[in-house]
Amino acid sequence: MKNMFLILSLIGFLSVSYVSNGQKILEQGNVKMELTNVNSDDPQMAMNLEMMKGSRTDLYFKADKYVTYMDMMGGMVKMKIYVEQVKEEMNMFFDMMGQKMWIESTFDKAQSAQQKEISAKSNIVYDKADTKDILGYKCYKMTVTNPEMEGVTVNGYVTEDIKTKANLIQGFQSLEFAGYPMEFTIGNPQFSMTMTAIEINDKVDDAKFVYDTKGYKKMTMEEFQKSMGGMGGGFGF
Repeated sequence: MKNMFLILSLIGFLSVSYVSNGQKILEQGNVKMELTNVNSDDPQMAMNLEMMKGSRTDLYFKADKYVTYMDMMGGMVKMKIYVEQVKEEMNMFFDMMGQKMWIESTFDKAQSAQQKEISAKSNIVYDKADTKDILGYKCYKMTVTNPEMEGVTVNGYVTEDIKTKANLIQGFQSLEFAGYPMEFTIGNPQFSMTMTAIEINDKVDDAKFVYDTKGYKKMTMEEFQKSMGGMGGGFGF
């Protein structure tokens, strides 16, 4: 179960104009991401990773707010995170096999000491000569490393034409990138996982930004982290 929480913690939230090459610039919309590839030399971890393959994360964004819907292990684990940047507010809803938790927080309180240290020590390198086309968007390479993350590296491709501050790279959510990661592989010498954008829509229903607290137990961030056995920090908090 500890390995499963580690995996969960690392997977891991329209006005349309056009540039000269016809590529859309999205200021609001929906990006669907999927865990498309997993790999591990350890048999037990490989089995756990295979259970995660196909997990989905839907991002909805508009103006200064966004929401991420995460569906893992065939619906056994679900997470929704609602963010309002101007108000610096975040509401997270976590449902693991019927155990429902609601955490209401501010940006500052949501970031654990670990996340603040990750933000301070992470090194982000961009290579605009290394490009990749993903769903019609020209992306360039990004590499993220951190000396405190035990060999964990993120290799991804970002686009500057999707205008959102959302960061779906679990464990590195305190970082702000030059563009939106349309694909990223996170891993260490023991395992790797790749999330890829599989669909983009240029419209978003305002109802997506409205949350329902019914049936969820409200908790403080500290209570949530304790209930997760200290693993809450891996979710970006």
